[in-house]
Amino acid sequence: MPRFVLLRAGMRALLTSVILTALFASGVVAGMCFYPQVFTTTADSAPDDHDPHDHPADDMHEDAHEDHDHEDEDHVALTEQAFENLGLRLGSPTTGDYWKSVLVPGKVVEIPGRSDLAVSTPVAGVIESVHVIPGQNIPMQSPLFTIRLTDEALLAAQARYLETLTQQEVAQQEISRLSPLIQSGGVSGTKSRELEYEVKQLVARQATILQELRGRGMPENQIEQLRRDRILASTSSVGVPKFVREQSAGDLSGGYSVETLLVHPGKAVSRGDSLCTVAYHQRLYIEGTAFEVDLPTLERIAKKGWKITAETAHEEHDHYGLTSMQLKLLRVDNHVDEVTQTVRFFVELPNEIAQTSTEDGRQFDHWRFRPGQRLHLRLPVEQWTDQITLPTDAVVVDGPNVFVFAEHNHEEEAAARLTKETTATESPSQEHEEDHDVFIEFEPVPVRLLHRDDKTVVIANDGQLHDGERVALNNAYKLYLAMKMQAGGGGGHHHHHDH
Repeated sequence: MPRFVLLRAGMRALLTSVILTALFASGVVAGMCFYPQVFTTTADSAPDDHDPHDHPADDMHEDAHEDHDHEDEDHVALTEQAFENLGLRLGSPTTGDYWKSVLVPGKVVEIPGRSDLAVSTPVAGVIESVHVIPGQNIPMQSPLFTIRLTDEALLAAQARYLETLTQQEVAQQEISRLSPLIQSGGVSGTKSRELEYEVKQLVARQATILQELRGRGMPENQIEQLRRDRILASTSSVGVPKFVREQSAGDLSGGYSVETLLVHPGKAVSRGDSLCTVAYHQRLYIEGTAFEVDLPTLERIAKKGWKITAETAHEEHDHYGLTSMQLKLLRVDNHVDEVTQTVRFFVELPNEIAQTSTEDGRQFDHWRFRPGQRLHLRLPVEQWTDQITLPTDAVVVDGPNVFVFAEHNHEEEAAARLTKETTATESPSQEHEEDHDVFIEFEPVPVRLLHRDDKTVVIANDGQLHDGERVALNNAYKLYLAMKMQAGGGGGHHHHHDH
């Protein structure tokens, strides 16, 4: 009996606890559901003791703050130091025509049979003197080499020539002596006719010997000296070849220079041996290398007479720039390389002297273009007309979005905001005072990209960019990163410097 009483008392206590817990939970749920409605109604029904116009400055402050935050997301502000550190260049977009092109490599080469020549000895002998050095301009009127003759046939021909000259003089003297006697009838005219016939034979023999002397390489000035002095020539001077003199008529240097010396004093040479090589670099070729798929482009260039753009690097003010030249296609090879599947084409390149120096009376020309020099060739493919062109570094591509950074002008915006704030309150907001350290601001302008190569982008002229509007011509991606940082709280308008 006592055990049953205890069990019933425990059940009663447990049931009471469960009921109390359920009631408490119901109250909590009811409070959570009806608390917002009750207090909202209370707040709405409470008497409004404040004039809704008592805080115009606060409302303006909040609106300005929201506008300012939104502005930070669409603009990038730079201090003067940041602007200089980025090295930004500002300029207006250029509207005009632009050629879409294919970039291929090229190199400067010599013109076969024209640029690389040789000077050979016309006689056999021993080199006695060398009057030029490598790199020197060829003196047109001065000898290049002096050779001591060892050609026996040439020496014998000289001797025969002098002998005929002597015989001719003797016959002429005898004719002169007999002329008065023949006229007086003391001597028969047969003797005079025999002497005249002998003179004609000597003259004919002299002409033959002269041809032999010229054929063996004896120059005209030495032949004339032999006739005048009656002394056998023991040395011979080798000068500029005749075809070089004719080609460079009127030009002291003619664009020719000594490339390589092949002999030295004391060296024995045979007739026809090369003494030096001569370079002619006043006109050169550019050898371009294109793929087989570019052949239709080359054929179209040749047919329509389009110019090929050659780009070369040059140093200017401690930095390198590019110089462009418009050149005409000369020819395209008629075969494709089996290994590389490339085809060669050639463009004629006019050269110019970049600098001239003189040392010990010798002149040295330094040409702008040199064989072996590398450059780039742009093959025209398609022309874009009346579109905007900018440097590649002026455009940012972010997925499907393409934009440039234009200078943001706050003059009108600041004037409107100042008028609004003055009307709303007499005390200006200190939180949004003018940013005294902001030097310049940029805003991204979305554009439509038509074409892009390694140095230029073509943008549709659809009114997004206006004439006279200044844009950043370089480091646009760095401005893009700065804008992202400022929008994320890493930058933006600062009202003080941290030192």
